[in-house]
Amino acid sequence: MDNTIVTIGDINYLWGIFLLVASARKAGMKEPFLVGVKRFTPEAKRILGQLGGVEIVELDGVTRSLTCLKANVMLKAGTGYATWADSDAFFTGDASGILAPASPDEIHFRLRSPAEMPAAFKGRTFGEDGSSIPKAVLGAWRRDVAEVAGAAAPEARYATSGSAAFFSLSLARHRRFLETWDALQAKVLPERDVGVVDRSLEFYHQLDESTLNACLNFAPDAPRVQRTFRMDKDRSRLFVHFIARPKPWQGWTARAFRFFGEYVGVVEWAEASGLALPGPVPACLKRSNRLLMRLLVPWATLRPKIARRLARVFKR
Repeated sequence: MDNTIVTIGDINYLWGIFLLVASARKAGMKEPFLVGVKRFTPEAKRILGQLGGVEIVELDGVTRSLTCLKANVMLKAGTGYATWADSDAFFTGDASGILAPASPDEIHFRLRSPAEMPAAFKGRTFGEDGSSIPKAVLGAWRRDVAEVAGAAAPEARYATSGSAAFFSLSLARHRRFLETWDALQAKVLPERDVGVVDRSLEFYHQLDESTLNACLNFAPDAPRVQRTFRMDKDRSRLFVHFIARPKPWQGWTARAFRFFGEYVGVVEWAEASGLALPGPVPACLKRSNRLLMRLLVPWATLRPKIARRLARVFKR
């Protein structure tokens, strides 16, 4: 396999990383995994290692959000292609044949439709209709890319932004592009760990996603976005990203619950294969609790929102 799947997570994401890799192995995918980890114990590393083909990158000294380290870790891959996969995700089947872009000049990346854009730039439309990247944002992106890359495209290449949860490119062809992305993150993103969104940033509130889109739009040597995104077309080989909280190893949202059977199936495969698990199987990952988990969806969805609201109140 000339393609490495790369992901990142701290010890709180051990279940997520384990099930991401396990889902690939269950499906017969043989790609090596490169996993950036923080606060992982030797036992946690062993649990990932037993899945085979897993290389660990230590990130314990990092003070910023791990989401800002995507390019940094991808650059350590030793294959011709590198595929990024967020660790709160899994494969429903063998997706090896559709991971990489069709051409080394392209990036396999999902651009949003205009209808999706208001959610991506909620509260940051700068007076526009929200269906495209605001002009003020594009102006800032172009300026900052030019500073780190030495030049920038004169006009934005895309009207909408895309998701950084999954993408794949030729590392041999686009190493410099990843270096530019890494440099831009170092320039414009905070050193502190603010999670995956920082609303205090005017033009980069989505952190890694904002900076990646800035580079795709303006970096001189950026890959072209592949016309068709293939990871969401066939139920038998999807890349499923659990974007909201709680994560499935903590509880279920209504949107995520559609994949309860397939995700729990990965846990059952790991148990049947005699693999050591990250810990006792959570109640939310037991098939016998399917009905209960469905009934608890409203509470599971509301609970993290209440926790965030209380955290903001007590920070005042």
